[in-house]
Amino acid sequence: MKLCPVIGLVFLSTLHTATWAYRSEERLLDALLSGLHRDVIPMVDNRTAVVVDVSMTVASILAVDDKNQELKTLSWLQMSWKECCLSWKDYRLRWNPGQYDNIRKINIPSDQLWRPDLLPYNSRTLDSGLDLTVDAIVSSDGEVTFIPKWLTQTSCAFDATYYPFDEQTCDLKVGSWTHHNREIDLRLGLESISLEPFVEDSTWQIKKTQATRHVMKYECCPEAYVHILFSVSFSRSPSSLLTFNLIAPTVLFLAAAVLGFYLPSDTGSRTLLGVVSLLGVTLVSLLNYGHFPLSGHGTTPIIGQFYALAVILVGLFTVVTIGLWGIHHHAADLSPVPGWLKAALSVLTRVCCIRYPAAASDKDGAPLGSIATGDGPAEGGAASTVTEIKKLKCMQDILQNVHAIAQTVDEQSRNTANQRDWKNVALVIDRILLTAFILTALIGTLAILLQLA
Repeated sequence: MKLCPVIGLVFLSTLHTATWAYRSEERLLDALLSGLHRDVIPMVDNRTAVVVDVSMTVASILAVDDKNQELKTLSWLQMSWKECCLSWKDYRLRWNPGQYDNIRKINIPSDQLWRPDLLPYNSRTLDSGLDLTVDAIVSSDGEVTFIPKWLTQTSCAFDATYYPFDEQTCDLKVGSWTHHNREIDLRLGLESISLEPFVEDSTWQIKKTQATRHVMKYECCPEAYVHILFSVSFSRSPSSLLTFNLIAPTVLFLAAAVLGFYLPSDTGSRTLLGVVSLLGVTLVSLLNYGHFPLSGHGTTPIIGQFYALAVILVGLFTVVTIGLWGIHHHAADLSPVPGWLKAALSVLTRVCCIRYPAAASDKDGAPLGSIATGDGPAEGGAASTVTEIKKLKCMQDILQNVHAIAQTVDEQSRNTANQRDWKNVALVIDRILLTAFILTALIGTLAILLQLA
């Protein structure tokens, strides 16, 4: 029973202390906000600017819209003397801690205080993106600390030259919208952007950050304005599936076109393969072009050049196949191969290491059509009889028929030789085009893809 008064005194003392501390904070808050004009900049005099140290922390990259040249990030805007937050000095918010139960810091809703009108100059929206519902921390020396969340949606000039292995740099330009450097002076809290709470993105990886202070004069105003330029460099992390979808189908169509040269040129299979390959590579190019980002630098993605090369090569393969088919069957008009073309082919066959049968010739040294028909029956004088004359006339008719058959055989032999010559022309041109196609495809593809490495 003797402990009850002691416990009661301790309880009353604790309650009195808590109540007094609460009343001290309440009195302090009333004293600070009484007569405070939040729209008036806290300048001690008209010659001393309010110094605001600015730094930023990127929490995550919410979206990279390379189609619309836009970057959307979630950040913490930080302005502080201690390089950790957003802070400035307001002489109107000073107090003596001894008069308020040794209170040295107090939380005050930021909308009741003066705040610097910092805005992103290159924002894609009219909203500043700052979370103004966050309380500010006010110290007894008048230092105001404000750490709002900052949802930025800024415009960027993307360079899609090396897509999908591209690296982009976006700038966030932050400064006061209405106050010049003699009213608000911005200073760097950090020379880079803090990434300590950054959440890794599966598509983009931040490579480098930088923060720089700039003082500029604009044509509208004689005073100089200060802004902080935050630069973020990030690279795309292409998956193996994306790389396969972009490159593998086109390479396969090119390989099919190369193998098509080994098909017989006198059939329609090669033409069918060329048409199908041309349709396939065109379809792949159109589908992938729809996913290509726009380039703010006016450049074409290197992978697009690869697609253009593939379409041109496969298209030429189709045209050449149709031309070779026509050359192969050129002997239908029975015209011989020109002499200059034969001379050129004799050189090209040795260069291309091509062997084909030579034109056939008669083993007897003379065509059958050169067989003489004779001068008819010899005069035999009185010994000739009517029977012998009939036999001679029969022999003469036989010789004329043989002569006609020989002429027909000779003409067929010449046509066959012409057909063989035109087929040899098609064969040589086919080998030359195959070599040129392979070299062009390899050199062009390597030259383009090595730029992506």
